[in-house]
Amino acid sequence: MEYRSIPRISNSDLTEFRNFLFGRPERKPVKAFAFGTALHEMILEPGKSGTNPQKVDLELVNKLATVAREDKFLEWVLQYSSKEEVRLWQDPVTGLALKSKLDIVHENRLIVDIKSTACRTREDFVASCLKYDCDRQAAFYLDSLGAEVASGREFTFVAIQKVKPFDIWRIQYSRESDFIDYGRRKYQALLSEWRHRESLGLSFVPSTWDADLLPNDNGSQGNLAT
Repeated sequence: MEYRSIPRISNSDLTEFRNFLFGRPERKPVKAFAFGTALHEMILEPGKSGTNPQKVDLELVNKLATVAREDKFLEWVLQYSSKEEVRLWQDPVTGLALKSKLDIVHENRLIVDIKSTACRTREDFVASCLKYDCDRQAAFYLDSLGAEVASGREFTFVAIQKVKPFDIWRIQYSRESDFIDYGRRKYQALLSEWRHRESLGLSFVPSTWDADLLPNDNGSQGNLAT
């Protein structure tokens, strides 16, 4: 089953829910998403035969993938970690069913998320992380690893410039950092509102979910196996 269609709440679903709550238009950067997907495949699943429906600049994708493979940290972590790992879990507070798909996980302690960026400086990229709720993403992903042995866990963004000089920046946050704490409060507030609306019979269904797998009237859940 395609990951995005699984009827569990992802961080992207929370973004769609937030936009719904505040009446924000859904602006999906289709071209940027297609580029990011192609780059991820090239770095994480180089043998996968993907498609190129959005006419992605494959020359640039190959350039950035080469830069990534030459980075010592990425070379090491890619060799000794799991990639594209799907996590299914329940939020302990609301009981809602959640999901995440993690770029790189090392020993259930370190999550590495690869991002391509047009930012000109490291400082600009860090600022963009807050602007685009990457703190919420980082907290959501870290918490998907479970509560056991939670101390000492870290989340690392590896930002790859898609403009010259094609630098790579590594920004790391501990699970106990203010950045992660702020992101956790963001996602927990959204989950709380999601659950509240469900209790009122106002369930929100993200656009990517497979309707055939939604709960039936009797409470059972389609063909979904977890």
